Amino acid sequence: MNNITVYVGMDVHKESFTLADYTIETEKSIHNRRTPADYKEVLKFLEYLRTIYGNDTNFICGYEAGCLGYTLYHQLTDHNVNCVILAPTTMLEKRSGK
Repeated sequence: MNNITVYVGMDVHKESFTLADYTIETEKSIHNRRTPADYKEVLKFLEYLRTIYGNDTNFICGYEAGCLGYTLYHQLTDHNVNCVILAPTTMLEKRSGK
């Protein structure tokens, strides 16, 4: 697979990040990883995904605004990673059926 866009969702917390990929082509998340809360771990995950999807892969990372503020955003964009911060009100919420 070359020249595709892979979306990387990041559930970020003070102690850990949970990372998951998603592509329009597969319409599902295949690769998931829980890491210590360090932007370098995100960079490692992207490099791992690059070995699967190819060197021409375009990554778009996103996380919900919260405890980390803009710190993670700046760390990733300083390393040329396309990153967006999502407002909590735009996040899809799973309904519990109550």
